[in-house]
Amino acid sequence: MTADFTSDDEISSTEEFETALGRVILAALENGVDPRGTWEYRANGTNSDVEVMVVELAD
Repeated sequence: MTADFTSDDEISSTEEFETALGRVILAALENGVDPRGTWEYRANGTNSDVEVMVVELAD
């Protein structure tokens, strides 16, 4: 996997965050990775550890 995103990339609004998140989820789906479930992200050395839940919405 190539990582185009770095922590230097600016996400300064909710809209930019949603766009970035959408790109990640779409890339996962297109590459056969099921993004559904609970994911933990541990930001090493900070107090910003989070848990993210991805749930498929009903049509």
